[in-house]
Amino acid sequence: MNTHHSMDIFDVAFALTGDPMVNSRALRQLRLLSDLGANILVLAIADQSLDATINIPNVTMKYLPKPNGHGPQFFFNVYQQSKRALRNVVSRVYHASDLYVLAAMSQTATRHRGKLVFDSRELYTHVPATIKRPWVRGVWSLVERKYIRKADCVFTVSESISKHLSDSYGLDSVYLMLNVPEPQKASTSPSLRKTLNVTDNITIILHQGSIQKHRGGSMMVNAMRYTENALLVFLGKGPLRGETERLVKDLNLSSKVKFLDPVSPDELLNVTATADIGITFLEDCCLNHKYALPNKLFEYLSAGIPVIASDLPEIRQIIERFDVGCVVPSGDVKALGSALNTAIQNPEYLYKWASNTSKFKENFNYTIESKHFLTPYRSLLEC
Repeated sequence: MNTHHSMDIFDVAFALTGDPMVNSRALRQLRLLSDLGANILVLAIADQSLDATINIPNVTMKYLPKPNGHGPQFFFNVYQQSKRALRNVVSRVYHASDLYVLAAMSQTATRHRGKLVFDSRELYTHVPATIKRPWVRGVWSLVERKYIRKADCVFTVSESISKHLSDSYGLDSVYLMLNVPEPQKASTSPSLRKTLNVTDNITIILHQGSIQKHRGGSMMVNAMRYTENALLVFLGKGPLRGETERLVKDLNLSSKVKFLDPVSPDELLNVTATADIGITFLEDCCLNHKYALPNKLFEYLSAGIPVIASDLPEIRQIIERFDVGCVVPSGDVKALGSALNTAIQNPEYLYKWASNTSKFKENFNYTIESKHFLTPYRSLLEC
């Protein structure tokens, strides 16, 4: 019996838990694969975006409804759902864009004799959700150990995570693709100053991205109590946004802290460039944070604005190497307030740091990072 007609055939099947429309790393990778001429299926386990037409050539989007439940039940449902959706998908490469879809992608790749790619966008076995929950960490370590070794290619986001994965699982090579944004065309997006009607004597401090646990949101708000002539802008939503807004009201800081909804990844850098300082204040609560090189760090610097950040090794190394900002002990609210004040009162620091971002951009740019992604991918698609 010939069942071949019911099969969907692609060059790359790309799956992730979440919505690719708001995931800048996934969008970058999909554009690069599309430029290679690959025919791509994207399986997104997320409630469908209102704006779900992805305008990348050769990409077919398929949303799988976000399953109910949380914890183990949620992830088991994700596994079953992706496995079902992949049953008739024959692809040359199966790209797991996170650990939660890796098992289903690996099993499908084995069944259809395809290649397996795993993008370790986080150090999944050491994220905040595993803190003080050794059994959760244990389960994910087993899943990762079993399937990462079956991958033909593993990507990650920082040198430290790459080393950790290689050492833990005896991998020969882990490819580094840093979260450097694509260059953007100039746009007509209004500046933050205009949108919020802020006078020129006020320094705009920007935090972009999701407001969630262990990202220092409440500490940044508290630090604003120690600052003069400054406005902290949260550009993003996230599970803790409501709580953070209430904290601002409780501390009477509504004139010093504002909240804006996220802008599309394609508009982001133009908006970012209109702030004076970018801030990232990850808490040093787990190895994933310690080793992090977040999107926002690269976005701030690529947009030409200096950064004040918590003192975590990978982040410090970039800020100090290029002299594009300063680091503050993680979790120290007063030190953060004081660092912000020093920067605000000494515009020459901000000017020097902002000027130094051009050196950063020569070393970390999209052309270099895309080669790190395309070189291993080309050989997977050619064989």
